[in-house]
Amino acid sequence: MFKEKMVTPAIPERVYALCKIVEKKPITNSALKDKMEPDFLKNGDTLYYGDYRRAAEELGLIIVSDNLISLGVESKVLNSIDSMRAYINMKLEAFNDGQFYAVTRVFFNMGNEVLNGEKNVAAMGPMFSQKTDRPVDAMAMHAWRFWVSFLGFGYLQNMFFIPNANTFLRDIISGSALEKGKRYSTTDFVEAIRPYCNIVIDPDPTNRKFNYGVSNGLRTLHDADFIKMEHIMDQKDLWNLYPMNAHPLSTTITNITICK
Repeated sequence: MFKEKMVTPAIPERVYALCKIVEKKPITNSALKDKMEPDFLKNGDTLYYGDYRRAAEELGLIIVSDNLISLGVESKVLNSIDSMRAYINMKLEAFNDGQFYAVTRVFFNMGNEVLNGEKNVAAMGPMFSQKTDRPVDAMAMHAWRFWVSFLGFGYLQNMFFIPNANTFLRDIISGSALEKGKRYSTTDFVEAIRPYCNIVIDPDPTNRKFNYGVSNGLRTLHDADFIKMEHIMDQKDLWNLYPMNAHPLSTTITNITICK
């Protein structure tokens, strides 16, 4: 799902349900499959189990050894599906050669162009195939929409995805060494959340510009009092937000404080 091609059956809810079973005690592969897909639910042969079990294994949530499956993380990671999401968001950089990472990065690099293009995620495969230089079909895009929504990169409106990375950014900020109440230059803030943010923020340190989806996310966190963005006069560390005249921070910022 994250290492190579995205697959639709490996949805977050199935991965979480599988991990909650394994959390109780180690279990054989066949017994776990029977719990996840009992015979009375099956409609002929199914290949679903293998897809979401592999996704859980890729993410380090489970360990498979000698046909025995055990938990690969501390139980607190599975306290809720939200805590699992936060854990995964801190792991995405490990899959920077994968299809999910490539498609997400291209999508955010497109900026506000995504608002004027194809409105059906499933039909965006040919465009992403061209932009990522790798095959991306409709099934992969269906899988992408499940995970990109779950991981907090934006909001799905019918089949149209609106980029707003506030939940993803909140997770990686919370998982970083940033201190609450401390005012950081924007450059120091960004460097503190690298490399986890590279999927949506250009890793080139000379490009001090937040794209459309990241700007939406930062403004959302600012409005929710999770962070405080400022433009302090005479500060040299100037970063550009995507312009939004209706917001008090319409174009540029110099500092960010973590409030919560």
